[in-house]
Amino acid sequence: MVLQKRDIEEVGEAVEALGIMLEKELGGIKQDLAELYRFVAQMKKEGEKFSGEVQKLKEEMTRTQKLLQGFETLISRTESKLIDLQKVFSDEEDYTGEIKSDLLIIKRDLQFARSDLKELLKRSAGSIGQEYLEKKLDLEERKEGLEE
Repeated sequence: MVLQKRDIEEVGEAVEALGIMLEKELGGIKQDLAELYRFVAQMKKEGEKFSGEVQKLKEEMTRTQKLLQGFETLISRTESKLIDLQKVFSDEEDYTGEIKSDLLIIKRDLQFARSDLKELLKRSAGSIGQEYLEKKLDLEERKEGLEE
């Protein structure tokens, strides 16, 4: 079998066409890889952002938990003082000074509890609901001031 110049040219053209086709395919693969890289980078960025938001949420939950624990402690102490006062009233001796002192302590504890509640309301209530509750609490404080 004798190779002719024409056969060699045809093989050369076929190889050249195959090379062009491979370059196009490699270009497409390269472009797809670049898009995949951008997508992965964006997902990583969003993951970091999400991590930051989760961390902030955890910190907020921890602060709220501490406020609630303090509030629970204040309520517990107030309840204890009220129980003590009920016992005092059941006795026949005069404990007026002690009662006044206990009532002042209860008042102070309730003021701290109210302040903690205001903080919790700021965090959880919407702006309209928050304003309403703050006005209501302020009115209650004024009412208590007038009663004293």
